[in-house]
Amino acid sequence: MKSIKELLYIETEGSCANCGFKDNRALTIHHLKQSKPKNEAYDNKILLCHNCHHIHTTKKGLSDIELNSIKKRLIIKTLTRPGLNAMKEAYRHKSVYALPFLVNHLIEMGYLYLEVAQCSFTEDELSEDKSYVGTGWYLLTQEGEKLLEKWRLK
Repeated sequence: MKSIKELLYIETEGSCANCGFKDNRALTIHHLKQSKPKNEAYDNKILLCHNCHHIHTTKKGLSDIELNSIKKRLIIKTLTRPGLNAMKEAYRHKSVYALPFLVNHLIEMGYLYLEVAQCSFTEDELSEDKSYVGTGWYLLTQEGEKLLEKWRLK
């Protein structure tokens, strides 16, 4: 599984989520909701440049509502439309039947898990260690459920 830091850089393509500034030396991870202990979840963090971060923390720039709106768009982009639809189906109907290439990133992120491989095969009938899932039933994890509810994506 990719680290949260990697996911944040991927979702913004290595730039500030607000202004688009691209310089790794000037980027910082901002917690959307400050709490003790800190909430280190992916959906509570956003990548900002030092300028945008400073302006936000001094209450002179983006509001919390605006930052949350940006993060929601980034989450939807990262989950992908087919992935988000699969999560919604799993939320509404307790499971979803899907092709792995559409939902593997959600498994890596911990939002779905494979319950039953419906159509699986091996590369070589004698080799059990190289099996592939063609389609399967996927269930939403508690983290996936929380994400959909928190961001009103269900």
